[in-house]
Amino acid sequence: MKKFLKKFVAFADKLNIVVGVMAAQIVILLTFIVVYEVVRRKVFNSPTSWAFEFSTFLYGGMFILGAGYTFYENRHVAIDVIEEKLPVKIRCYMRIVCFFIFFLPFVGALLYSSILYAYHSWATLEHSWSAWRPPIYIYKTVMPVGFFLLFIEGVAKLIRDIFELKGEEV
Repeated sequence: MKKFLKKFVAFADKLNIVVGVMAAQIVILLTFIVVYEVVRRKVFNSPTSWAFEFSTFLYGGMFILGAGYTFYENRHVAIDVIEEKLPVKIRCYMRIVCFFIFFLPFVGALLYSSILYAYHSWATLEHSWSAWRPPIYIYKTVMPVGFFLLFIEGVAKLIRDIFELKGEEV
């Protein structure tokens, strides 16, 4: 069982690193689109019908797909002033309790509701209300994927904390 848990942690970490690094590259495309739109709008007085909406899709995708990687890197906003002063075992217990009280219900609810949200969008082949009218069911599918990545990284951190309590490395 320990071997399986260690493989799961390695898999979750590797998956979130790969997806997180790929998601970070979206900012390059996003920058070009925003610059293109600004030039079209301000210099040529000819805004596009798609750039604002597309940049919103890209930013949202980058944000949600990077959530698991951000959690892996321990970069989410946290108040750790108190935690830093506690002994290692108390910190582990605190993180485990917080996982079950906060992380699991919150991320679990987000994952569940985003699956329903994406399913409904696919079932109706939903399109945007804008003049461009792109299909947004693809974009809405990114949400459960991102929340799933965050969820498995949270489980990986829980496993790490349990191993740390036992004095073992993952």
